Amino acid sequence: MKTHVYKLVLGLLLTLLIGINLNAQEYEYIPLVKPGIQIWTTTAATEGYRHYNRFALTEEDTLMEGLSYKKLYWFTDSVFNPLTSECIGGLRENEQKQVFYKGSAGYDNEDWRNGMLFDFSLSVGDTFYFQSAGIMEFIVGYIDTVEIGGIPRKQFYLVDYFSHNFVCKIIEGIGNEFGLLFDIVTSLQLKAHTTGELLCYEHDGDLQYMSEYVTNCSNPFAGLNDIIEEDNSITLYPNPTRKEVNISSESIINSIEVFNSLGQKVYQTNVKAKGKTLDINSLSKGVYIIGVNTDKGYSRKKLVKD
Repeated sequence: MKTHVYKLVLGLLLTLLIGINLNAQEYEYIPLVKPGIQIWTTTAATEGYRHYNRFALTEEDTLMEGLSYKKLYWFTDSVFNPLTSECIGGLRENEQKQVFYKGSAGYDNEDWRNGMLFDFSLSVGDTFYFQSAGIMEFIVGYIDTVEIGGIPRKQFYLVDYFSHNFVCKIIEGIGNEFGLLFDIVTSLQLKAHTTGELLCYEHDGDLQYMSEYVTNCSNPFAGLNDIIEEDNSITLYPNPTRKEVNISSESIINSIEVFNSLGQKVYQTNVKAKGKTLDINSLSKGVYIIGVNTDKGYSRKKLVKD
């Protein structure tokens, strides 16, 4: 009789514990493609250069091959402006919690990608098929839950199908810890063609994710005492100057930004050439930072206006 009582009590305890655990795990799924403006800031380093890439997902619809995507922009400014940013493609998410990307996979738009980036419907042991140069298989090795801004989100740990070595971590509603467009087959970011890391994630101006390695998400380029990389392939002359400054580079210059001593951007222009002459006659006397975004990365130079 006592045995039956013990089993009954044990069964009730197990039921109670399971119920408590289920309640603790209850949460509302957070889609990655959702209303509002989302911004991912990533960094990468290759060949001695440091790259910053920012991506903005908007509510703008674009139709590609009969499917509706939300427009995805690439930019390097401190503030997202669709008029000065490059639309590189789009993201869409279906009812099965699968996220697909279709768009550019390189700086010069020489490579295009069309396939699944994330699958948030998977369970431990499930196989995830990622399309890169070919289709590669990965396994969900582990899933846990993390609270971000007081909201629980699932984290998926992907491992190699054959070696079971850790590959990457994907956070529900945010994406890959190595960057939004991270290719888990080549371990390279699709747009940057380099390894990298997700620095920050913002949704409608609300900072929801921040790497321990960064202190400024809104403008990783600002700050007179924080030169990203000294790039000797970029020259400014004359310096000091009164009216004009010539900027030349061994690589193609994509865009140029000018910051004043307060870190405020006072000028920006797209270039797509190896040289550019800026008219700075209207600027006040003082020290400025010239931000030059080339195919090799983002570099800054000090300029004195006298």
